[in-house]
Amino acid sequence: MSLQISESTREKTRKCMFHFQCLEDATRDICKISTYIEENVCFLCSLKTRRCSYRKKPAHNYYICNCPTRYELFERYGI
Repeated sequence: MSLQISESTREKTRKCMFHFQCLEDATRDICKISTYIEENVCFLCSLKTRRCSYRKKPAHNYYICNCPTRYELFERYGI
């Protein structure tokens, strides 16, 4: 199943290194979100294996994600 995101979110996700593979079941490899605070600030509980330009490690023991597409997938689909 293909997941859909808004055109404005797609436009905001300019640094996507994976060409929106997260929208397709067959190629979806996404970090799991433990908590989100606000748009584009999500704390991660598990990481995908590949490097991502939206994943940041601001402190020693946690990562955050500021990917607009990842946030919308969490909000819209709960994944």
